[in-house]
Amino acid sequence: MRGRGLLILLATSVVLLSGLSSLRSSTEKRNSKQPAPATEPAAAKPPATAPGEISAVMPADSSVKVKAGQRLKLQVRSATPDIAQIEGLGLSFPVEPDLPSDIVLVAPNSGSFDVALEIAGRKVGTIVVSD
Repeated sequence: MRGRGLLILLATSVVLLSGLSSLRSSTEKRNSKQPAPATEPAAAKPPATAPGEISAVMPADSSVKVKAGQRLKLQVRSATPDIAQIEGLGLSFPVEPDLPSDIVLVAPNSGSFDVALEIAGRKVGTIVVSD
């Protein structure tokens, strides 16, 4: 009788342990991260534009020419975290490595507006607006 009780206890333990093991492996499968698909780096893609919109990437496009009232989609890149500023327009926005920042603006009246990285202390381009 005593051997029978031990056998039942042992069988119950095996069933419980196998159930826990199965539950653990299915949870691990659910929580495991799938590798990200290989994609082209964001820095290699120019910003998408709307019809009639000018697109530029700085510092690659050191000078961008637009007409007053025209939309400009500007992407500023930096190798380190920084703040892009468009001097003369009072605009500033953060930029991060491998995460270029896009800004869309309507070109103001004619003039020349420097685009600079504040922390790096360097000019990365100029927006030239003509009538």
